Amino acid sequence: MRKLFLMCVCATTWAHAEPALLPYLPPEAAAKEAILASPLIQGARAKKEALSFRAQGIASGSAEFVVRTTAQRRRDATLGASQGESIVSLERPIRFWGKRGMDADLSAQTQAFADIEYADAVHEASREMLTYWFNYQRALADQKNAHTAHALASQMQRLTQSQFKQGEVSKLDTELAGAELDRVSAALSVANAQLASAAAALGRRYPSVPLPTRLHDATLPVLNEGLPDLRDAFLAKNHELNMLRVDAQRMRLTAQRAERDRLPDPTVGVFTARERAGAEHVSGVTLSMPFPGSARAQHASAAYADANVADEKVQWTTQQLSASFDSMWSQFQHKRQAAESLQLAAQRQALAADKARKAYALGEGSMADVLQIARTASDNRYAAQRMHIDVIELLALIRLDLHQIWDFDE
Repeated sequence: MRKLFLMCVCATTWAHAEPALLPYLPPEAAAKEAILASPLIQGARAKKEALSFRAQGIASGSAEFVVRTTAQRRRDATLGASQGESIVSLERPIRFWGKRGMDADLSAQTQAFADIEYADAVHEASREMLTYWFNYQRALADQKNAHTAHALASQMQRLTQSQFKQGEVSKLDTELAGAELDRVSAALSVANAQLASAAAALGRRYPSVPLPTRLHDATLPVLNEGLPDLRDAFLAKNHELNMLRVDAQRMRLTAQRAERDRLPDPTVGVFTARERAGAEHVSGVTLSMPFPGSARAQHASAAYADANVADEKVQWTTQQLSASFDSMWSQFQHKRQAAESLQLAAQRQALAADKARKAYALGEGSMADVLQIARTASDNRYAAQRMHIDVIELLALIRLDLHQIWDFDE
């Protein structure tokens, strides 16, 4: 019932998650194509194939047929003659004591581990793409802010030069306006360089993903679901944790298999012998059984200790991932509130800067005050854009970890 409830929660949130995030994310088809075609995923696919073959080998077992042949000569002292003889045998160890079934279970767990490990690689590649994507968005926001500041500084410089020619402002005002234009021009050059670097980082790794050309200023989406339910859904579908769970089960089966190996497997064979130059033919069955040594018991004890370590690692990772998800959820809630406040502050400061420029054009106020207000407005606008992107990125990562977007690993 609990699992059904979590599935319903995920299905309900999915209906609201994708439309809200869609304007901020790259096209899903292009993202999927780029991720699955990346060298990282190609390597993960090859590793999955290797583990699949190992799983098949575990199910098949390591026992092999052995052919033995013996050639000998028998000398009869009474007759004073020697006769040729030969023996041919075919032997094979047999998995007894339920070991075949245990190997089948161990093979299934190994295959499950391979599947989850591949899915985790796809998921981590998706997270990496989102990181590069939002880094580019931040660089784009920086450039947009630098362009805005440059345009306003250019406007102020033209205004002061015109007023200086008419004798309405001092030489100091024109120098201050020119210095401000130089400052924002340098900031624009840095922003252009950062944008080019972010574009190269994203484009080289995922060439099929189109770069965003503009920022979306839609209303910030909300995260209304309760933390406990989201955390449970996150832990149920987290690949890292599921890998550790499967690995712990695999280690437990390995320990049980080692315990069963304290009983050695018998070797059964058939043979045929030709004696006295073919005058006699002998056929029969052979059975051999090793006497177990203390090493078998020690290997079994070591395997159980390894299984206990794997179980403890599952518990420790569960605590770490729970704390990490709680932190993401809390950061989203607080940063969203901060983003709304910063947006409001940026709007008000932009109005103040516009009024200060108009007042200065009418001969009121000083250039220093106008520039200071303009810088504050630029800083507020920059902080609001940055926080907006941070909030969207956090929500995208949360939805991705909940498998509500970009579920390419299924």
